[in-house]
Amino acid sequence: MIHFIVGHEAAKQLQGAFELDENLAGEILVLRDTLGIGPIQKTEGTTFGALRSDFWKTIDASFKEEVADQKHVLLTIARAIREEEPICLWMAPCVSDVCAYYWLLPFFKELPGMFHIININSLPFLNEKGQIFYPKNFSEVLPKEFIKTKRLLKEVSPSEFEVDGDEWKRLVEENTWVRVYEGGKKISSKPESYFDSMIVNSVAFDFVKASKVVHDVLKKNPETVADKFIEWRIREMIIAGQLAINGDASKGFKDFEIKKAGKPETDATEASEPNVEQIG
Repeated sequence: MIHFIVGHEAAKQLQGAFELDENLAGEILVLRDTLGIGPIQKTEGTTFGALRSDFWKTIDASFKEEVADQKHVLLTIARAIREEEPICLWMAPCVSDVCAYYWLLPFFKELPGMFHIININSLPFLNEKGQIFYPKNFSEVLPKEFIKTKRLLKEVSPSEFEVDGDEWKRLVEENTWVRVYEGGKKISSKPESYFDSMIVNSVAFDFVKASKVVHDVLKKNPETVADKFIEWRIREMIIAGQLAINGDASKGFKDFEIKKAGKPETDATEASEPNVEQIG
């Protein structure tokens, strides 16, 4: 079996599970792109990979590699057909994995019986301390815990192709820059400013390291979103005057500070209220 999984960290955990159970072992194709953020509607003459690569270069100036998941998927499917190998997507309850599922469905529409999933939605796992938790991403799942999930393997049925087959088309037509997971297989489209309120709620009217704000937003945020996207939004909010900065925003996020723009509401209120004694 060929295994599709989103993200290098999740793939490392899965590879560790292979070393514990050879019956689970197989080739791993890592889906590197995070489809929960960024544009997904390509224009005429542009490939999907080029669209996604340009997006990553927009939010991260240091991004150099090309996102070529589509090419790798097509090559892998072609080989799977020749070798009569089934393909399995590991799907955790997060926007990245569910979007990957919807994106992959059209590739398998004419290949009945080939596409399988392992869906861990609402299933408990044990962490390193032996405590029960509900992972949002396979990077959180210990290799030994992966092993018990193989019994969840199921073929994507014709009815699922029918019900879920148009979801990616819907998301493409909505073409927002943020998609969020709302349970089950439900994905909703949101504007690119969706995380801005979380950023504002993580700062006060005193300067704080920008890197701490990014960490706080990612920690509190129920979505699996790339830190580079939060950093990009902070820079956009600085340009828009929504955040004040102490330092150089072109440098690393540990090298400058940010705070809410303007003055605290209490100060503004006190400044606007007349002095009764002076009036008297």
